[in-house]
Amino acid sequence: MTLSDYLRSLGFQQIDSQFTSYLFSDNTQKVGIIIDTQLYGTNKPSYRYHEYTSWQNMLMHKFERLYRFIDSEAHEDRLLIDAILNDSTDEYDFRQFGADRQISETDPTRPEYNFESLFEQVYGSKYLHALEREYQYVDLLGKSRYVDYVLKTIEGEIAIELNGESFHHPLHIRQSRYQSQLLKQNSLMKDGIKVYRWSNAGMADEKKFADQIRLYFGEEEKFCSKPTASQFRNISFSLFKHQQDALLDIENGRTQGKNTFLLVLPTGTGKTEVFIADHSNQKKLGNADRALVIVPFKDLREQTKARFIERNPNLIVSSNILDSSADVIVQTTQAIQRQFASLSTDHFDYIVVDEAHHAPAQGLKRVLEHFNPKTLFGCTATDKRLDQKDLAEIFGRYQLNMTLEEAIKQKLLPPIRAFRLESNIDFSQVRFNGKEFVKSDLNKRVILPSRDQLIVDVLSKYFTQQDAVTGQSLATLQGVIFCVDVKHANRLAALLNKHKISAEGVSANSREGLKKYKEGNVRFLCACDLLNEGWDAPNTSIVVMARPTMSKVLYMQQLGRGTRNHPGKEALYAIDVVDSYGPALQPWSLHSIFNLDGYKPFADIFNPNEAFVGEEVILDHLYEHERKLHPIKLFNFEDEFGDYINDEQLARELFVSTGTVKAWVKNQSLLPDKQLPFGSHTLNYYEQSRVDEIREEKNLKYRNEDTRRDDFFEFLEQRDYSFSFKIIFLLLMLKHADKTGEVTLSLLRADYQSFYKKLLTKYGQAEKTNSPLNNEEYLDDVPAITKSILQNPFEKFERKNFMYHSKELDKLAFDPVLWENLENGDIELIRKQMRSDGEAYFNKHVEAGGIGDNWYEGI
Repeated sequence: MTLSDYLRSLGFQQIDSQFTSYLFSDNTQKVGIIIDTQLYGTNKPSYRYHEYTSWQNMLMHKFERLYRFIDSEAHEDRLLIDAILNDSTDEYDFRQFGADRQISETDPTRPEYNFESLFEQVYGSKYLHALEREYQYVDLLGKSRYVDYVLKTIEGEIAIELNGESFHHPLHIRQSRYQSQLLKQNSLMKDGIKVYRWSNAGMADEKKFADQIRLYFGEEEKFCSKPTASQFRNISFSLFKHQQDALLDIENGRTQGKNTFLLVLPTGTGKTEVFIADHSNQKKLGNADRALVIVPFKDLREQTKARFIERNPNLIVSSNILDSSADVIVQTTQAIQRQFASLSTDHFDYIVVDEAHHAPAQGLKRVLEHFNPKTLFGCTATDKRLDQKDLAEIFGRYQLNMTLEEAIKQKLLPPIRAFRLESNIDFSQVRFNGKEFVKSDLNKRVILPSRDQLIVDVLSKYFTQQDAVTGQSLATLQGVIFCVDVKHANRLAALLNKHKISAEGVSANSREGLKKYKEGNVRFLCACDLLNEGWDAPNTSIVVMARPTMSKVLYMQQLGRGTRNHPGKEALYAIDVVDSYGPALQPWSLHSIFNLDGYKPFADIFNPNEAFVGEEVILDHLYEHERKLHPIKLFNFEDEFGDYINDEQLARELFVSTGTVKAWVKNQSLLPDKQLPFGSHTLNYYEQSRVDEIREEKNLKYRNEDTRRDDFFEFLEQRDYSFSFKIIFLLLMLKHADKTGEVTLSLLRADYQSFYKKLLTKYGQAEKTNSPLNNEEYLDDVPAITKSILQNPFEKFERKNFMYHSKELDKLAFDPVLWENLENGDIELIRKQMRSDGEAYFNKHVEAGGIGDNWYEGI
């Protein structure tokens, strides 16, 4: 029995099909299942990957649960579909494969880069914090997997996969790989996490993509936008201590303020007895009301549960992580990783990680970062991980429920000391696209020998010195310089080496310097976008912002490379290269990020008047003038314009074209609230609260996504036909639209030409007198006809945001919101009106004797 037959036996009904896939649904219409057929036979179908993902995304939004399988008669596939559709009791031990992608995948792929940029354009930079990159997840079979992004919202998580066609298209990859891809997707969906997929081609039409993510992700008010700081627990580490000695060490550690304990005991010496005894003591003191014990295997879980009950029969011991009545929950790593995110950070008072050497850092890292118990206890018997560094990295890190600024002010993270290096180089001609500086312009103007020399001079002057009295030196401090591109990074590294400061340029294709840096064999790394995120070197004490940016997220990512604690590290020294950008526009700097209007060189930015200590004493000796607080005038783009909308956003709110808004501004019938001069252009911004006022002034009807269908029918009811183009175009759009409302332009154009040629042949006239469509030579001119379609009928629909055009894909498409809201019978209703209107039009303008009942045949 195939899966299709099996679904029917379970009461599912086939309700649709697309390509070689069948769509089934249960009688509630809440669960959808796609069954793929004929993918790997001799008669392979042909469709583009963005078509595959577009249909699936639409269905993912429609159904509460959407699963996807390959049609099969294999027994294991039946078991898998049962596990997903039912509450399966099958359990699997945790399995980790490959490297930690949060560390190894430091560079975003091209689709990921495009997604971040477009997401920021739609929702704004502050909501990029709601995206977690390289999100680790454990699938239904216990295997550790990664999702490109997870969007954190107050209603739950949304998974986003940014795919390359050659690596993810089911027609281009092996069946085993595609099944693995589906297993990850189905596992996420079973846990209530919807999965949306895009490729570069799927994001090529930016306007359509913006509408899609608005529809699928919802409004930004639901996003979790607050960035958090990381901290390391105060850890007590004990090796090969027997039970009583180990318990005594733990108690001594608690008196010193420690709450995290890592214990190594040889096999058979009773490490389980140690944490059971410690838990019992802490429970009596009221410090362990709810405990969690994480073990790597199912067998060990049952043994540990039995041991707890044997020592204290009154304990309620469970394996259900959500059991609020249990005193102790013992569960496997695999199960914990799939359930922990729904619990609060203080849900457990006492957490034990048993057999810690079996649990890789990647597997437990996110779990242990999430929880902040009163006691965290790890133990192992292995001799393979006796160094404190490896185990501490597993257990030590957790998330602070505070911003970076709050963590620094509370001295949980090192202070930041700022230096503003003013270059006096004029960058006023560097173009700004409304969100970020144009990189090609930065390449021309930032990579200047004189500017690079200023950076080297500052590092030479301040960070090659030592104190004559104490002998303390700044010449060993390491740092990262963020550059515009690879060329800039390599050039700056060469200049530093020339001045006897060891440095290496690093990029996606040149990573050799990363290892040398961590080992302390090179002082500075010159990097472009490589180190913005996903790379960790706590020994970084200096960051130089040599790449100007208007992206707050990018700046904070770069700054974050140095905000980690490290033995002997007094502070992070942040050097902002401050260029001249004119009076209205300034890139982000430390002072604008934290809204500070006073500057004292190398002083703690939050405590500038604090007495000099340590390294700062050495820096102070270098000054020839008194260090004083200088007032600085800052331009904060987000503060000035963050709550305003631009021309494009206003047009979207009003459901008019951007050109219409700009025309209003030009003829002064609309006055922007703020304007930002930029070269020969002016960027216009409007208060969000004025949208309703402008709509009323322009006598525009209130329209939003909920009214899109009614707006479309209202538009058609106007019957504004200067020519027949709109009628024929819409009939052809409906003829060729796929399940997602997309149409291949070249296919539509061929039918468009064919229809008018038939009229011309039959009646000697295809349109009104003097229309170019009455010329057969013109009808054969593909570029001319294409231009005509896009400028005439299509533009009328595009202006109202009913349709979109993607030149790169050769596609036209209905707006996704409109397409989704068209009800049963709507398409036939539209066809009926267009055929009736077309017959009336052609009878009036083309053939007085009557065009005939079947004039629309073929379209």
